[in-house]
Amino acid sequence: MKKIFIIVCSVILVATGIGCSKFLDKSPTSTLSPVNYYSNEAEVNAALAGTYNILCLEFMWGGRIPIRHNASTDESFFSYTSFPTGPFWYNYDATDATVTEMWTYLYQGIERANTLLASLDKATMDKTKKATVRGETLFLRAFYYFTLVQYWGDVPLKLTPSTSVNDVDIARTSTKDVYAQILKDMQEAEGLVLTCGQTGNTERISKSTVRGLLARVCLTMAGEPLKDVSKYKDARDWAQKVMQSGDNALNADYKQIFINECADIDDNKECIWETGNWGSNNDANRIGGRIGNENGVKCSATDPANVGYAYGFISTSYKLYNLYATNDLRRDWAISTYTLSATGVKTNIAATSIYTRNCAKWRREYEVVKPMNKNYTPTNFPILRYADVLLMFAEADNEVNSGPSVAAYDAINQVRRRGYGLPTGTANATVDFSGLSQATFRQRIQDERARELCFEGLRKPDLIRWGLFLTAMQDQVSEIQAKAPTTYQYAATAAARVSARNLLYPIPAKELSLNKACTQNPGY
Repeated sequence: MKKIFIIVCSVILVATGIGCSKFLDKSPTSTLSPVNYYSNEAEVNAALAGTYNILCLEFMWGGRIPIRHNASTDESFFSYTSFPTGPFWYNYDATDATVTEMWTYLYQGIERANTLLASLDKATMDKTKKATVRGETLFLRAFYYFTLVQYWGDVPLKLTPSTSVNDVDIARTSTKDVYAQILKDMQEAEGLVLTCGQTGNTERISKSTVRGLLARVCLTMAGEPLKDVSKYKDARDWAQKVMQSGDNALNADYKQIFINECADIDDNKECIWETGNWGSNNDANRIGGRIGNENGVKCSATDPANVGYAYGFISTSYKLYNLYATNDLRRDWAISTYTLSATGVKTNIAATSIYTRNCAKWRREYEVVKPMNKNYTPTNFPILRYADVLLMFAEADNEVNSGPSVAAYDAINQVRRRGYGLPTGTANATVDFSGLSQATFRQRIQDERARELCFEGLRKPDLIRWGLFLTAMQDQVSEIQAKAPTTYQYAATAAARVSARNLLYPIPAKELSLNKACTQNPGY
């Protein structure tokens, strides 16, 4: 392992038995009292690591957010029928465990961030380092709130640590006001955190991380439900700052991005921000995730310690497969071209067989931690890639200028050229877009985001902000019914259940039972 050592954080941070992000070079610490904690740099770093740790949990970006929470869209369907209920089948209510745990862990991360921010002044440590910690913590709190507001809309906004178990009645804050706080925190963080080159790895928040996520936040605000179109300019400007920094670039080889993540190789030029997963989950830190295990090519391995076991939960839609041109190299990496036997032997899938094809971006054969765990992988998940920044810039620029500028074409065409294995900086009339209207370019962006970012947990939020989610899911039903063989007709089940209520999750019943000031979302 090339990066860093592991730290086990204190249970002071509200969690029990948590593991922490890899970027800290510390030894395990014992349980400490909140009264005496946050006194020095080591304790502050432990608290920061605990705030980061939420990201890599199997219930969060280390597994379920990109997999189970985003399984059924127009790019994929949930192909594991043994779980009859859950958000992956759009068959859930306010008691659903998958929905509840996501809410719970996001607020746990917010509580950790609030506690650290309130206690930071107590620490005796270098002022510059303290400022960097403040920036990272502000950003993490904002990112957790951004996720909450995307999935639940109005949510309780809490900016101070809890002081009493009885202080739980907090009304929901409007979506608009939550976003205002997100922008405030992220913009302050942008001036405090380090650059990519200074952080030295993909797991720690950098200026590019903050700027890229600010672009994502602003694009989301410009679309449904807020429709604050003034934010398109802000989104373009934040994405442009990443592009002009010189800190980031596309990896010349698309597939190498995901091989690197499986093999624990840093590439913070392309992968601006990733989860900090590591190990086989058999150690005390337990920061293995489910990337490649739940969303890899199905393999019921009889020797899982040496042949990567994978459940194949996620399979491609007919639409996604056919969005790619035959010479677009991304298709046959993102979408499987083979099945796997119990011993890992590959058998090619017939060209006409689409619905048998699993997500294949993260392949267990590239893992370097041996023996392998049947259910957990050391694979990082990319929360933000440079390709996404380029596509966000192109999308926002098209809206600001009522049509694409030269810079917008250059941004999307860099992504496309890389997809075809071509030099990203050299024009190519065969794959480059040019001469498009605003509406046509907007459609090209929507399709390119599917081709480039499929299975990365962005499609459902994209469709919702574009106002296309309900229509896309209706079209998915029709497509499956028309195209899928009999054995895959079940794939339409989830999409057929979608209605307007699925634009948001229900406030968990557990929250409503404790927080008497909180109300439920429509339809639940």
